Amino acid sequence: MNYKYEIINYDKNVPAKIMVMNLSSETHKTELHWHREPEIIYVVEGQAECPNNGSVSIVDEGDFIIFNSEDVHLVRPVAGGKAKLVCIQLSFEYMRFFCKPIDSVIFDINAHPNAKPEIIKVLQDIAQVNPDEDDYAALLQISYVNKIYYLLMKYCICFRRASNTLIIPRRDFSYAKTAIAYINENFKREIPLDEISSVVNLSPSYFSKYFKNVTQVSFSEYLANLRLENAIQDMLTKNSTVSAAALENGFANVKSFITQCKKVYKCTPAQYKKKLLNG
Repeated sequence: MNYKYEIINYDKNVPAKIMVMNLSSETHKTELHWHREPEIIYVVEGQAECPNNGSVSIVDEGDFIIFNSEDVHLVRPVAGGKAKLVCIQLSFEYMRFFCKPIDSVIFDINAHPNAKPEIIKVLQDIAQVNPDEDDYAALLQISYVNKIYYLLMKYCICFRRASNTLIIPRRDFSYAKTAIAYINENFKREIPLDEISSVVNLSPSYFSKYFKNVTQVSFSEYLANLRLENAIQDMLTKNSTVSAAALENGFANVKSFITQCKKVYKCTPAQYKKKLLNG
């Protein structure tokens, strides 16, 4: 499992990838990821918690957030809630037809007062389109997505400086990206702090502080939650026993799996599986 770089595949008819997601906080989401293409998350219902480059934003119903190229992020409902989201992953290759130096661009929604309200209007229209019930829905999607591109490029473009720093300050996530990719690939076995810190050529003490600073969780917590998420998934999709799920996903023993599950979900793995299946 490698989340170092996510490849986005586009519908050949629409110059962006549009997804509607119904998420529940009952399903824990841990894995940070990033990709080359910018991504817009619009909250149709509920609230979304969006860790992004070391900070966390709460996006309310009717609002949106944009993740720029290479931003380290994830999206999940706020604790105890549900959220219906529209996710739009934009295409650099498409934008290049209109803005040649697009690879040197980030988008700042607050750069112009008209940008955010105008984009929200378009996102509301996109949320109303139902491709399953309308044979010509792609035509609407194309028109709305092009309006999004227009507003972003007209109002929100900021350029990288020649030194490769940004007009909008951003933290250095190069070490974090390497560490996260390594953890996501190797979580099924023991990963000592000395090992992961050596992967990024940092001292263990400095790496611990750095990782928590940029991801908002400690290395051990990220690793434990990643194992928990995958172990629960194995119980749901493979019908794995609690013991098998624990040992196949990096937990030292069944007790540590149960302890982590109680810490996050306030119940045992078996109880949590039953709750999900009956929910």
